[in-house]
Order: sequence, then C-alpha cells, then structure tokens
Amino acid sequence: MGCEALTYHERKALGHGTVMERLGKESIGNFYDCRLTLMPAVDPVCTPKGFLFSREAILENLLEQKKANKRKLAAWQAQQAEDTRKQEDKAAIDAEAALLAFDRQNHMGASEQLTKKLKQTINEEAEVLLADKRRASGAVNIKTNEERMKGMTGDTAFWVPGKVGESKVVLDKPDMSTLCPATGDKLKLKDLFSVRFTPVPDGGPHEYMDPVTKDIFINASRLVVLKPTGDVVLKETWERCIKGDGSYGGVPVGEDDVLELQRGGTGFAAHDKELQAKKRFLLGPGSGLADLRGQHQGPTSKFGLRFNN
Repeated sequence: MGCEALTYHERKALGHGTVMERLGKESIGNFYDCRLTLMPAVDPVCTPKGFLFSREAILENLLEQKKANKRKLAAWQAQQAEDTRKQEDKAAIDAEAALLAFDRQNHMGASEQLTKKLKQTINEEAEVLLADKRRASGAVNIKTNEERMKGMTGDTAFWVPGKVGESKVVLDKPDMSTLCPATGDKLKLKDLFSVRFTPVPDGGPHEYMDPVTKDIFINASRLVVLKPTGDVVLKETWERCIKGDGSYGGVPVGEDDVLELQRGGTGFAAHDKELQAKKRFLLGPGSGLADLRGQHQGPTSKFGLRFNN
C-alpha cells in the first residue's frame, strides 16, 4: 500500500508545486545598491517607498515603460478600429443580402425557405471573408443556392481553413501608468528625489556615515532620508537630534519630510524580513535525468525472500 505515492526524493527531484530556497547574504543587496542594476547606486534617487535606484537606470526604465505603453495603446486602438470596420462591413452585407433575398422572392418566385437559406449562405461566406481580413463585396462572389446545396457536405469538413474556428485575442485597454520596478506600484518621475550619502573620511569605497554622529552605516542600520536636503542619517539621530529642532542645516524638516530607506541584507533571520524565495512550478524544474521507479528497474517485491546484499 502507498507505493503509488512519490517519495520525498522524487518530489524534490521533480520540483512539483512550490519550491522554496533559503537566501544567503550573496543574494541580498546592500543598502546603497540600486534595485535595477544590483550595483552601488550612481547619483542615487529614492522612491516614496524607500527603494534606492541609480538616476540613469530608473529614468531609462520609466522611459521604456512609456514606450511599451504607447505600443500597447496603438495595438488596442488598431484592434478597436478593425472591429468597427468589420461591424460596418457585416451590416452592409446583411443589408445587401436582405435586398437580394427580397428580389429573389418577389421577382423570381423563390420560396421563403429558399430565401432564408440564401441569407444564411451569404452571412456564412461573409464571416469567412471577414475572418481572413478580406473585404466582402456583397453577393458578387457568393455561391448560388444550387451550388450551395451541392456543397453541403463541406460543412462537416473541419480541416478546411474556412471551417476552422479562430481564437481571437482580445486586447484590454492598457494602463498608461509607469510602475516601480521594485514594488509594482505606480511611480512617476516627479515622485523621485535625490539622496546624498556622507562618505567616511579616508574610508574605503561605499563606506558612509551619519553626518551628525559620525557613526558608520552598515546593512543592519535603520536609515532615513531628509527630503528637503537629501541627506541620509540614522533613524535614532533623527528622533533624538533633528526632530526636536524641526530643522537640519537651517532647512525646516517636518515629520512628513522624513522617509525610511529600505535596509540592506545581512543573511540573518533576526534582521532580514524576506530570506526565503518561493516559486511555483506546474511541471517542475527537474532535468528528468534522475531515474524514476519503473524506468530502469522493477518495483521491490513484497513477497518471498529478501536479500540485502
């Protein structure tokens, strides 16, 4: 019993469902890294959610998003125009089919049933022509009723291109807003503001300190940005030294002018909030090279002698 279920090793090899992996320090950036380039930010700017970007990188990203939105809008407008044209063509063909059926019934003595079949034939042929993106010129190229009756057997020929159903891709009207690459929230160019780090004198590259207390920043530090000046200070410095005076360097700074930066990663669970990456696989990321039961050997016998050599 239970032989049909996958073992733990087989589930891990196939990777079905949600695969989770613990992230280390090498997978988490520093507090001064750009969220796009994953390198130290050059001429850094910050978003309202506290994410840091290089100015050139985020400007290029927002520009590409605007170009992509324009392309999507053009495709949507083209589809809307095509649908309108098809509806107009269909209405014109329906009117011409009704006129032709009226003429056949009143001048050629056609029966009502025959005129209904004629209308149906014209509408079906028009739908095929419109699906092929060719304008139908009324009933000029429409088969006569006698030819239509002879070709009735072709209605069940599903392999004929005109009989194959077509799955139309309906485009939704695109949202022209630009999004933050880190959070997916709406982000405009005017929402970005400059950030200025204070380098450590005679320190190494990318070593920064608090301009007030001279404490060196690390990834575990809680940092805030003063929007009016762009300076980065420790949150403790803001609460103890700047908040009470309401100004920094002679510039008024209120509580609404302070934004907390996203901290860098240390690899420790006590500090980092997200240290586990998740991804769901429907078929699994496994290479398929591992032998599964029944591929190269039979199942283990449940009866008789068993030798564990």
